[in-house]
Amino acid sequence: MVVKRKAFQMAALVAAGSMVLVGCSGQGTDEHDAAPDDDATSTASPTAPGAELDQYAQALVTDAELMGTPQDPPVEGFVDEPVSMYLTLTDFSPTGECKQLLDELNSYSGPAVAGISAKFVKEVAPSNGDGEQSPEATQAAAETLIFETVNSDEPMSIYREIPNACDTLTSDEVEDAEAIFTKVPGLDALHLEIFDGQETETIAVGGASVNGTYHAYMSAEQVSMEQAQEMFGAQAEKLQETFQDEASASPSPEDESSAAETSDEPTAD
Repeated sequence: MVVKRKAFQMAALVAAGSMVLVGCSGQGTDEHDAAPDDDATSTASPTAPGAELDQYAQALVTDAELMGTPQDPPVEGFVDEPVSMYLTLTDFSPTGECKQLLDELNSYSGPAVAGISAKFVKEVAPSNGDGEQSPEATQAAAETLIFETVNSDEPMSIYREIPNACDTLTSDEVEDAEAIFTKVPGLDALHLEIFDGQETETIAVGGASVNGTYHAYMSAEQVSMEQAQEMFGAQAEKLQETFQDEASASPSPEDESSAAETSDEPTAD
């Protein structure tokens, strides 16, 4: 797979959540669609010797039946850009541990060595609000980011904590509105259902990490829990298969603990 090198902006799939490149996102300005200038382009040029974006593309799940139709260009790459994550809830006011975790997520920023982004679209039959499917199909987007961090990190682990802390939120602004958080079983991902009193929108966000160095982030809208488990599970498995033997990968906390225990064992003279 050939990866196109260029500066790009990670657009949010929905208002609920996404991951962005801090240096190119334009977040907080009125120029979200502005073309990258010369400085942005030079920032995305390779600065680390031997940075090979194709290795990240090899870790990307591209199954059309699972992910949808890839957008053009199918894969975009970046080098030496910080990444940040966010999950925003309009008309909801989380409190306590839920608010703390969401604030922690929304303030995350980690320097990345390099990575790639891919966007997919598939047609789905939306719910008409009473649990039945509408005959009119709509497009649902999915977006994946594969990247390598400069420092050992586990940024995706927070997605397994948020559902327990947030559970179900009710809105003080919109009558009968609810936001229901559910953990995607066995994965660092959550499934979020937002009901506005008439219709339900869904989004799944989260990812996976290998040895605290290689990471996959995914956001998918209008997916069921079963679909989310299949999509995120496939991506986590592909990431593990691609990078598990990388010598440059830093050990995960579990690996470090195991190594410490081994070093404490007596050795024969």
